[in-house]
Amino acid sequence: MGECTRDVTTERYDVCVVGAGLAGICAALAAARHGARTALVDDRPVLGGCSSSEMRVPPCGAVYFSPWATETGIIHELIVEDRARNHAPVGPGQANAIWDLVLYDACRREPNLDLHLNTCIDRVEMAGGRTIALVSGAQSHSGNRLHIPARIFVDCSGDGCVGAGAGVPFRVGPEARSEYGESFAPEEPDDFVLGSSLVFRALDTGHEVAFEPPAWAEVYDHPDGIPYRSTADLSGGYWWIEIGWPLDTLHDDPAIRDELLRHVFGVWDHIKNRGRERDRARTWALDWVGFLPAKRESRRFVGAHVLTQQEIQSGVPFEDTVAYGGWSIDDHTRGGITALDQAPSFDRVRLVDYFVTPYAVPLRSLYADEMDNLLFAGRCLSASRVAFSSLRVQQSLATTGQAAGTAAAWCIERDRRPHDIDDPRSLQQRLLRGDCYLPGVEEDNLARDLRGAVAHASSGAELAAEPAEGGCDLAAHPAALMPISADRIERAILFLDNQEGEAEIALSVHRARDVWDLAALDAEPVISAAAAVPHGRGWVEVELHMDASPGALYWFRADGPDEIMWRFAQDAPPGTSAIHLRPDGTRWFAGGGRGGWRWPALRVEPESRPYAAEQAINGRARPDTGANLWISDPAEPLPQWLEVELPEPTRLDAAVLIFDTNLSRTNMATPGLFRAPECVRDYVLAAEIDGRWQELVAVTGNYQRRREHRLEAVVATRVRLTVMATNGDPSARVYALRLHDDGR
Repeated sequence: MGECTRDVTTERYDVCVVGAGLAGICAALAAARHGARTALVDDRPVLGGCSSSEMRVPPCGAVYFSPWATETGIIHELIVEDRARNHAPVGPGQANAIWDLVLYDACRREPNLDLHLNTCIDRVEMAGGRTIALVSGAQSHSGNRLHIPARIFVDCSGDGCVGAGAGVPFRVGPEARSEYGESFAPEEPDDFVLGSSLVFRALDTGHEVAFEPPAWAEVYDHPDGIPYRSTADLSGGYWWIEIGWPLDTLHDDPAIRDELLRHVFGVWDHIKNRGRERDRARTWALDWVGFLPAKRESRRFVGAHVLTQQEIQSGVPFEDTVAYGGWSIDDHTRGGITALDQAPSFDRVRLVDYFVTPYAVPLRSLYADEMDNLLFAGRCLSASRVAFSSLRVQQSLATTGQAAGTAAAWCIERDRRPHDIDDPRSLQQRLLRGDCYLPGVEEDNLARDLRGAVAHASSGAELAAEPAEGGCDLAAHPAALMPISADRIERAILFLDNQEGEAEIALSVHRARDVWDLAALDAEPVISAAAAVPHGRGWVEVELHMDASPGALYWFRADGPDEIMWRFAQDAPPGTSAIHLRPDGTRWFAGGGRGGWRWPALRVEPESRPYAAEQAINGRARPDTGANLWISDPAEPLPQWLEVELPEPTRLDAAVLIFDTNLSRTNMATPGLFRAPECVRDYVLAAEIDGRWQELVAVTGNYQRRREHRLEAVVATRVRLTVMATNGDPSARVYALRLHDDGR
């Protein structure tokens, strides 16, 4: 029998990452940027996994459920780059080759990273019972079988092909409720997993276009609409065209694809010929249909720690936190699109019961006790199925990829196993320097306040609010969160719209732990007060005269008749959030989701100025327990400057700058060719050396949140960042100015 492939063994790598979805890309880039010679292997010709132009599922993450929760680090860098370079919107079916190119370009620009695409890993060779020697797979189109040896492997394949081949224990489907004491788990374990989807893109041609479905298409004869499923957006869709269980999403993938295609064309036939959108859809035509199912779930490894429902709901801290999640616990209906008598996700449940705010993911969920040189990230990581139902979305999984890649490089440097990271602080500091967010962990550098550094600035902004359209009726008990800078709050001032006669409102003030602390509203208020509201629209003062803790966060909750509306502000300033009660009586953040979060128009006296210079050196780089950024006074023209005075002459050879790209804005809310107006565009970094100022860096045209500059080593007493221009905002906005001495 003749062979149709030839064996080719690559050079030995430090790190081999298998799977080039967003978790795998972030793992490979992280490992390579930290000096490890890295291979990224994938069975497809393009990068991006489910987000690629082959599948076109838009990346989503924690910010879709909580304000200020956008995943930062490498995944944010890639998404910001795509928005600046890509003319297309973000949505189901909308991804194009520009997104593929952004990912490919990021990988190609890393000198320590090699790509091996079109390579399906199907063999794992061991060197003893606990060590992987190499992975192997046939490379389509070349006739080669690649053998790829490495010191550390990172399985980001989604299906866990490396770990399963090495013998790591895994689960498929939910555990029994008794195993981890999870209230959302079933009484008995079974094999149900989320199904796969195909999405499509459609275009308005401007003239009438007929559509005749293939004979094998499913028929959706529902004149008033497909039950529980919206087809209002004709441009692309739909996540709920989902097929899986009782088919096996791993081994029955071809059958699932064929069944999905029946339903995609059946849904489009419904839109064009049978449903209530048919008149509006007369000029629309299918432009693209996916043929590669986007998979949600298959294997999950049982690692050194299994993340559980209780941990993600309580936000329990871990000593080895390396990533985070924040999407709601999101399970889908068994049967997917074939179960039209049920909503496609969480049929007939109170969604608020499944709501979570940002929670930590430990390093121990990214490796298994049974294997010495394997890490894993992405959807095969170690979590119960309930916890996985929250963590499974692409942007959240990307943070686990960056964590795994950074840990792999750490292990290579020290010739250690992941199990040997008994003091994770050095790993956490690397992740924080890379602009990852780790709940409860602060970044340290030479310009930290805790090291005696002092920050100064040319000006500082007031937290100001101007009313806009829309708002919350007071019957929904809305509350606005605000960071307070003074030690007193004499009065709160709300912009209210009262279309009836004079009425009275009640206002209660509650101290919050962080911007996502909804439970604080159930505690006893710090103070309560009342005020009369006249007929009409305008600012209403509520006398408080209360002591406050400077830098703390406070909820201001208003109660009153439903005829009074608390108007939204034009913008949601950094460090603010808002809640309201839903019709079912459950509490939820106001506005939000893909459209962006809102905040009711609120002022306090004395005015709050929470964006002082010292916020940029406190070790945090997003709103959480405070606002955590410097904003210059918008009434003062640019340039504006931020300066760090060091406690003594200090050697430094690197600077990391973190700017504002609005972490409450979702990628779906950005148009094509978008650059965040809040982001600093042009800037100069200078240092005072022996009493004289010396320019270190001058940059124009920036639109990225994180910029790191390697410098010639200097000994400085002060470092100043001068913001010359932004991408549109009148204020300079800086989350962090960090200084490092890497040559020590």
